[in-house]
Amino acid sequence: MPRLLPAILAVALSGPALAQDLVGPGEIALDGAIARCRGTGPDPVFWACLAEAGVPAGGIAFARRLAEDPVIGGPGLMIGFTELGAVDLAEVLFPFVANTNEQTLFVNGAAGVVQPLALEPQTAGDPQSQAILAAHPQAFPSLRLAVLGHRARGSHQRFVATDAVTDGCRACPVVAVALTAYVFEAGALNEVTALGWIPPALADAEARATALAEGDVQALQVALTLRGYEPGTMDGRAGEATSRALQQFLTEFCLPVEAGLGEAALAILSAPPPYLDPPPCQHRERDARNE
Repeated sequence: MPRLLPAILAVALSGPALAQDLVGPGEIALDGAIARCRGTGPDPVFWACLAEAGVPAGGIAFARRLAEDPVIGGPGLMIGFTELGAVDLAEVLFPFVANTNEQTLFVNGAAGVVQPLALEPQTAGDPQSQAILAAHPQAFPSLRLAVLGHRARGSHQRFVATDAVTDGCRACPVVAVALTAYVFEAGALNEVTALGWIPPALADAEARATALAEGDVQALQVALTLRGYEPGTMDGRAGEATSRALQQFLTEFCLPVEAGLGEAALAILSAPPPYLDPPPCQHRERDARNE
């Protein structure tokens, strides 16, 4: 069941973050600039090196804002950007962070920059997640978080991220994959929800495609969840929420609802991530409204 995390969200919603200016692909650092400047350390020499290496002025300003941010607290250079709406995604390299040096940040929203790693919720309370935790009591999310899915309806944006759950240490075997939803309304972070831990096989696109072809309901629920739909608990039981999510998916992908999970739908659901682009029929609806 979705859970709101008031204490954590209060930090994210308390006001505009320091890194609040709009950013875009023009701030992306050139290949090689980061490696050239990494050895200098986060000092004046580092900033001068970035300028000499050709990092755009906006990219340097963005890195400075991240360094000054009380939550992030270190310089990060944008190496990728995906425009999605009121809130966009920036791939950022933090040259002086050891284990999570490449991160995805939510940018351009009402709160400026939001760092998903700072908002990861506790383990979901569904039976499957609890069973995995009971079998592996030392398991924890390893902070290798990837934002794979996005679905937008009007001012509502729902992002879905995965994180490998390892058995007691970051280098230990992966025993599950945690799914988390980050929901924004009109650019403001509104909710962070632990969606559940799933078996590693269902997080693998190829294995999930095989299970989908065999009619596995849980694989269908995972595939829909990763795309931002809400099929309910990923427990392998096809209920009303799963049916409703499937109908929404079919409609937004221009597929006949009466055909159900046919060959075309399976082909789309079996595709590897990321799942960030708007569905074709949803895209057409948006274009029609803008005409």
